[in-house]
Amino acid sequence: MSEAISTIITKQRVKDWGACESGYRWFLENYKPEPSSEFVPLYQHLVRDKRGDDADWLMGKLFEEISGTDQRVKLVTQIAGADAKLIAEQHAAGAPNVTEDDEANAATTGYRSAAATTGYRSAAATTGYRSAAATTGYRSAAATTGDSSAAATTGNYSAAATTGYRSAAATTGYRSAAATTGDSSIAAALGIQSKAKASSGGAIVLAYFDGDHKLKHVRAAMVGQDGIKPDTWYSLDESGSFVESEED
Repeated sequence: MSEAISTIITKQRVKDWGACESGYRWFLENYKPEPSSEFVPLYQHLVRDKRGDDADWLMGKLFEEISGTDQRVKLVTQIAGADAKLIAEQHAAGAPNVTEDDEANAATTGYRSAAATTGYRSAAATTGYRSAAATTGYRSAAATTGDSSAAATTGNYSAAATTGYRSAAATTGYRSAAATTGDSSIAAALGIQSKAKASSGGAIVLAYFDGDHKLKHVRAAMVGQDGIKPDTWYSLDESGSFVESEED
């Protein structure tokens, strides 16, 4: 497994990456006295301040240093908001397109928009450019077609799907599925008896649990390498090897 890269963004790191003058000044002014921040809250702060280009630049620079697919997926999942506590905080703050109702749904087509829900049998969907769809609902679904977008869910029997360029689909639901058709994108299914597929140029991440539901293996693979085919469902067997999976 690849060594995790630090996600602490410091003044020196931003300077070494060659930040633009405006972005560097914003960072210094917002993070005092010694500028530093975890990547996810910093990314979200940039988005809130309508500095989406700077947020994408930051992600690109950090991801250039991260070789581990699983770490990338974890960060994208956090950015997407697939965290019940985070979604609840957003809901309490009156964030748009956020719902916690049973059998609810949240949908948006806005540019750089977000759709999030924690509802039972709920759905979150968005077609916005650089958008995110996230849900923690039981039997829920998260889907997006936005460029540089993310779809994430932690619900049982849930599904996360995206067709965005350089996008990510992540799920930890029991018997869940993650699928993406975006170039340079990632599909991660980390739940029990789950499966994932990605198209050419993408990657998949899968987990395997034993009969006692204990995590035994987590594996990542690039499509086109080590026999991994594009647009083909995969799961892990008890030895941690990728095996083709039935569609359903």
